[in-house]
Amino acid sequence: MVEVRRGRAVVRQADDRGGQTGSQERLLPLRDLWPLLAHPAHPEALLASGPLGPPLLAMAWQAAIRAPAGTSWSLQQLAQLLYRDPTAGHCLALWLTLAGPQDLFRLRRDGITVRCADDLKPLRQQRRQQRRRQQVRDDFLQALRLRRPWAPPAEGKEAEELAHLHALTCRGEGLPLWPDCPDDLRLALGQAHCDGSPQALRSLLVDLGHWAADLPLALPRSVWGGGFPPACLAEAEALARAADEERPGDRERLDLTGLHSISIDDPGTREIDDALALDHDGDGHAVIWVHVADPHRLIAPGSAIDGEARRRGTTLYLSGGLQPMLPLELGAGPLSLSSGRRRAAVSLALSLDADGGLRKARLVRSWIRVAYGLSYADADELIELAPPEDPDLARLDEVLRTRRQWRARAGALTMDQAEGRIRRGPSGPELQITEPGPARSLVAEAMILAGAAAADWATAAGVAMPYRCQDGHGSLSPEQLLALPEGPVRWAQQRIGLARSRLQASPGPHRSLGLAGYLQWTSPIRRYGDLLAHRQWLAAIGGLPQPPLSADALLPELEQVDRLAREAQLVAREDQRLALLQWLESRPPSGPVTGLLLRWLRQDQGLGLVRIDDWGMDLAAEVDAGLAPGDGLLLVVSGVSSRHDRLELRARRR
Repeated sequence: MVEVRRGRAVVRQADDRGGQTGSQERLLPLRDLWPLLAHPAHPEALLASGPLGPPLLAMAWQAAIRAPAGTSWSLQQLAQLLYRDPTAGHCLALWLTLAGPQDLFRLRRDGITVRCADDLKPLRQQRRQQRRRQQVRDDFLQALRLRRPWAPPAEGKEAEELAHLHALTCRGEGLPLWPDCPDDLRLALGQAHCDGSPQALRSLLVDLGHWAADLPLALPRSVWGGGFPPACLAEAEALARAADEERPGDRERLDLTGLHSISIDDPGTREIDDALALDHDGDGHAVIWVHVADPHRLIAPGSAIDGEARRRGTTLYLSGGLQPMLPLELGAGPLSLSSGRRRAAVSLALSLDADGGLRKARLVRSWIRVAYGLSYADADELIELAPPEDPDLARLDEVLRTRRQWRARAGALTMDQAEGRIRRGPSGPELQITEPGPARSLVAEAMILAGAAAADWATAAGVAMPYRCQDGHGSLSPEQLLALPEGPVRWAQQRIGLARSRLQASPGPHRSLGLAGYLQWTSPIRRYGDLLAHRQWLAAIGGLPQPPLSADALLPELEQVDRLAREAQLVAREDQRLALLQWLESRPPSGPVTGLLLRWLRQDQGLGLVRIDDWGMDLAAEVDAGLAPGDGLLLVVSGVSSRHDRLELRARRR
């Protein structure tokens, strides 16, 4: 049968190669149908003919190549090289073969010519390349369909398509794909059950081996997704090499290296940005020294490092490690208050009255030498034992507990409970629980005190600062809160009504801390807002050539700091969620864990927020009806999938 469609003929021909009978359809220009037109009497018989096998065509070529170069053959003449008396069917079979994919002959309207061996080499090489390219394509699409690892060539269409998918995933856009996306790729994605969402694309790329299983979606598209620019790294290396050289203002620093200063941090902390010391004034009052790293000794405003720190906004802490705000050549090098090293610092001398109120504060640039660094566990032991040869920590704890009580009377909220985080170690995700203890309370209270003192100085001096303000909470009345069980259940209700803290250039109260004014001051090598606060203070006292920024000029900086802080929180939360799911997947089957119903999230759907003390976490779970906040629970993990971001917890009454 022959159909004509838009100037082309559709020829359906029989095909019994490989022992199977079927039909093959060809779409040919009308001008190539001259063999059919030459035998109009038997079109059905002619159309029933099939192409010759490769051996017969090779025999024809071996015979034809012996003829003089440039010989032109008719279809009948060429068929006579194979058959003694070729029929119309033989001629058509030969024509079908010549019109198909073959390299030995050129088929033209005015005759057939043979290709010499030298012409065949590049043609066959091209054919091999086409076959290899097609094989790569087939392998790629099959890998997509079966969701199995696949390594693309360094260049080529498939590598570009993978890069497109990766870019869509990083941007969080998902499908629809790019406008000229090939249909076979769209079909393979559908067969791989990829619905086109960023989460589904990420899962597919993980299966293909082109996305790390522990990499959250939000990280690559964030400001922490890449390394430091070369100019920033070069500047950091140069400053680190020159850190021991004298810098402007070094001679005016107060020498506090004789104080017994200590730092308290988690094990493995590299950016040590604060330290503490205890002293006494001439009247015998205790003086708390809070030393803070002084990055402005090395980092100039407007420098490449300052610009990159401003772009990042904060150090990002993930389950697998940190993404620092400053290059670690500086943040973990000469800017870190490492033990045994003479370091530049900004130091606050703080003394309290008997009730815990701030009696006197002094703010200076200094030289310090940290005697030793402690872990929180070691510091807890020193506080508890209070050895006569090292009583400072126990005394600091006593003084700062008075300060904490003062803030509680002013309305501060205190929520001390264990916090669980997943850390990625050499053997995979591991649960680490941080228990509240005296050392953590001591350090937190000292840092809050330093922030309050810096805010008091700035308010009195009329200097715009990145004040951290918060309007308190209003979820329930005091009477309703007191009716709830004390501890996690009451804290969960209080957190509902907590107003989000905000940054503003003018002073204002921070009610959940119980302070009339507060600013974050103690982490200038990890938070750009703290770095700005130090810069405003230094400019106001003449430590920098430029004056401090006005409130209006500071406002855009604060908006960026606040935006980046929220973004960092979202990335860290997604990272922890992914790490938690992978930790649960890696655990052997176990029995139920105990928990506590904190509050209902959607009581009509049986969804509640539960506290799991063994994990140090508050998580959503399906909870039996009839339970009330404060009831004990037994929880089981009924479903978990890190690929699909799914965690199903089922809780029943304990």
